[in-house]
Amino acid sequence: MKMVGRIFLLFLSILVTVVIAGKAPPPTFTETGKALVEKLCEKSEDKAFCISSLTSRPESETANAPKLGVIALSIASTNASDTSFYIKSKLKQRNLEPALEDTLDDCSKNYLDSVAQLDDSLAALLANAYIDVDIWLNTAISDGEACEDALSERAGNDAELARRNTNFLKLCKDALLINTILTP
Repeated sequence: MKMVGRIFLLFLSILVTVVIAGKAPPPTFTETGKALVEKLCEKSEDKAFCISSLTSRPESETANAPKLGVIALSIASTNASDTSFYIKSKLKQRNLEPALEDTLDDCSKNYLDSVAQLDDSLAALLANAYIDVDIWLNTAISDGEACEDALSERAGNDAELARRNTNFLKLCKDALLINTILTP
């Protein structure tokens, strides 16, 4: 029985060593600032939008990759908060069409959730919990897509909200792209 236990421990220690040794370290970048932004945005669905949004913050000029991840999440979170405020102000208008009111109600709930999820993403990123960032960002993206569906499937459409929602999705996807690159 002791021999079986020792063989098991030996096998387990070899397995752990292989898993740890086989885990690739996160990529390192020699670039900072705009050069790094351009490199990180290469695989974005909208490269120009990605570069423009990340370089809109002055702190991006000297930022390294993890700092750009924080910037990307911060921009997405600000966008979600602003969009949530926009929706709330629209809902305060009188005589809204019922279909538009339903769409705004749904999107309002989605954006309230998204703001919380992006705050959780930022906290997770600061703790180097990249998998949690991935989960929270994907959930925020799902909320944005649910709003997009409501906007496209119902008679009540708001062009400004549709534009804001499209930008929100791009910002979240760019933050997710950067997080994926940072994930070891």
